Amino acid sequence: MARVNNKAKLPDNPSLKDINWYKKQLNWGELPPFYHLVASSVSESDGLFQHGFDNAVTRLVDKRNWNLELLDGYEDDNGTIHCENKPRIAIHQVFTDRGFELWATPYAKDKPLESDFLIKDNKFIEFKTWDPHSMKNLLRFNQLHKFIAFYFERGDLADKALILHSHKVVHKIIAYLKKEMNVIKVKGVSIKEFYQLCEKDSRVCSDEIDLAKIMIGLDCNKE
Repeated sequence: MARVNNKAKLPDNPSLKDINWYKKQLNWGELPPFYHLVASSVSESDGLFQHGFDNAVTRLVDKRNWNLELLDGYEDDNGTIHCENKPRIAIHQVFTDRGFELWATPYAKDKPLESDFLIKDNKFIEFKTWDPHSMKNLLRFNQLHKFIAFYFERGDLADKALILHSHKVVHKIIAYLKKEMNVIKVKGVSIKEFYQLCEKDSRVCSDEIDLAKIMIGLDCNKE
């Protein structure tokens, strides 16, 4: 059984670095493979605004790819783009067989564009180019659904902290997009909602076990 360093403690609002350090204190200085898989993908999204790399979020907010004619925008003599409006998008939170994903969908007229084809210079779309392969999937947390289920089976405080941190990362990205884009709606199942569903199932399972013990004559409160 892993032992906890007596001085090991998570701060009230831990960073991912804090959580990883704490996890190592619980596991003899190592990060278990499953934890590392999830933490690595969370780290990638956590640094979207820090590393300056090209990603789906930066492509969405890049005004050079906005359809200025539809958005009542223009480029001035200094090359600065001004827009009266911002491109409309819908954000979808979804759990797939790969994990948790955050998708962006543009609008064509008054409806979200449900298409995985590359579209260029379309008069109904508020982007010059919509490339779903590089713009749709904003982030992915690998196998997060299985990790949440694992936490309720035999996880620890570091696992829970990682799950909560992943939810904060998603919230941060959605808040940023609401400021930079015209987010019409956010739909799907959030990490918090999925966590609460698993928590509810875990409690039901625990109650069923306790009831079974009573039925066979065992004392549930017996030490």
